[in-house]
Amino acid sequence: MKMRTPIIWAIMTICLFGQKNPDNHVVTTSMYYLKFNPEGSWAELTEMMEEEFTKMNQLDKELVSLMVLGHRWSGSLNEIVQVAEWKSIADADKSTVNTGAMRRKARPNEDKRKAFYEKYGKYWKSKHTDLAVEELVTSRIKRNNKRTTENTVVTVMEYYLKRISDVEGGSLEEREALFDEFFNKVIMKNDKILSRRELHHYWSGTLYGDKRSFTVITEYANLEDADNISINAEAINKAWPDEDDRKAFFQKRNKYLAWGHRDVALHNNLVNLNKR
Repeated sequence: MKMRTPIIWAIMTICLFGQKNPDNHVVTTSMYYLKFNPEGSWAELTEMMEEEFTKMNQLDKELVSLMVLGHRWSGSLNEIVQVAEWKSIADADKSTVNTGAMRRKARPNEDKRKAFYEKYGKYWKSKHTDLAVEELVTSRIKRNNKRTTENTVVTVMEYYLKRISDVEGGSLEEREALFDEFFNKVIMKNDKILSRRELHHYWSGTLYGDKRSFTVITEYANLEDADNISINAEAINKAWPDEDDRKAFFQKRNKYLAWGHRDVALHNNLVNLNKR
């Protein structure tokens, strides 16, 4: 079972073009599938996954961060989603090429290594699905560096931007400044938002047409926080205590947003498998 495999065909193509913003990172999202193992147990699988991910995360120097997401209300019980962050497509490719070497280093004894992966492989189907390659806006990323063994809740939401040409008096510089201001004054000040990633078109999602999609992955401590539509209210009121100033800011920022959003997924975040 080959884990954390980025989208190779996309990597080969994207390398020709490079990232739009060299300071931003690349995120690959892949889905893997568990299968029923009559000789095994959930306890054994959990133990083996924690051992494998801990060893590989430590050895993979190109991998910046990793979220491993299990079933909550999205998809099927047997689906495991991996959201991997890299500084560049080249780093993602290097990590993939070095998977075998890292496994040999993690388990130097050949017989023990073979025995482990034979046993581990009984829990996995021999396939995976490449879901997305996206650009991570590193100037607007909130990381959760707290150590915890309690699984968290992750939401995946898709939002839409208007074309700059469709925004009267708009500019890319103003839009980015407004998004930065909201992030710094609200998201970073809200302790109930444990982490947040803003992903834009790289090889996945909608780039052309009358609007452009972007994805927000947000981590919460529990489902109650994830379901709270007013979770930012307190931080917003503190950031703009004057009602007129608050209204003016959101009128200016929201002119760049196309109407609506799409609920993509709600996952359990398997924190013991993460690299933060």
